[in-house]
Amino acid sequence: MGDIQMTSPVCEDTAQYQSTTRTVLETLLWVSVIAAYMPQYIGIRRTGTKGISPYYVLNHGLFSTTTLALRLSHSVFFPAFACVANHELKGWKGYSALLGFVEVIVQWLCSVVLLVVYIRYRTMPEVTVPGPNEARARRMSDWLPEEAHAHKLTSTRMRLILGIYAAVTLPISLGFLVVGSPASSSQHTALSSTYTIPWTIWITLLCAVDAFLVVFQFIKQMKTVGRLGARGTLSITSIGMLSVALILMSVSQFYRTRGNFTLHRERPLTFGRFLALFFYVYGCVSVDVMYLVAGLGYLVLFQLCLLFNWNDLFSRRFGRIRLL
Repeated sequence: MGDIQMTSPVCEDTAQYQSTTRTVLETLLWVSVIAAYMPQYIGIRRTGTKGISPYYVLNHGLFSTTTLALRLSHSVFFPAFACVANHELKGWKGYSALLGFVEVIVQWLCSVVLLVVYIRYRTMPEVTVPGPNEARARRMSDWLPEEAHAHKLTSTRMRLILGIYAAVTLPISLGFLVVGSPASSSQHTALSSTYTIPWTIWITLLCAVDAFLVVFQFIKQMKTVGRLGARGTLSITSIGMLSVALILMSVSQFYRTRGNFTLHRERPLTFGRFLALFFYVYGCVSVDVMYLVAGLGYLVLFQLCLLFNWNDLFSRRFGRIRLL
């Protein structure tokens, strides 16, 4: 696989930092991400975790960890990191340049706190023997398991899985960031195939895992809501705010990415060069797309919770809305 030439950034280029207005708006964005999680934290602390799938909480943490690893390891943000690491951007400009990382780190930390709060106040289900009518309903239902049982995903397993996953993926991605960033923003740096081959493989793995987790986290939670016929302690306020915040994060990350997104036509285009370019482009937009999909997933979950809230509040007056 041929070398990928990376021209070190001109740090005073606005591709590395944003205007004062946009910097303030992006600061408000990561603050709003924290605010979006707060109603769920408070709800769990007050009333427990009934109706919140442990798979949703775990997979949300894994998704956020993978997205952070992808952001750290992808070369599209290497220039901004190099400018700050070399002290060529300081103070307000340095903060503005690193906001692309800050937003993702804040969202990841919030997901970790969600798992910690969930484990701390977890409501353990009571296992009872179903009667004849309930057993038949379970067999006929697409939502209910055939037999009631204690959840297999224990709190200890949740801690171990997320802890080990983060301990493996984040240091590797941080290593790619440190090694791959230009040593100085004023010199021309070539990344050899010794770096680009494992980097390409790593980016490919992260993109594939992220695409799976972003969808799987919502499937488990929607099934739980449908099985209970209610949202339980799932905060509808938190879900709605997360939908908006993550979609806005997708837009913010896209505008951050496009400033350093450059492709140079080279002939002949070897197969190795083609693979490197393909995964570079795919990785550039992957974080943006994942946050967009996550935001839309929360929007669907928000509508499902509204449906069951409607049935609880207005079914006697207006009738129940049933899922197909």
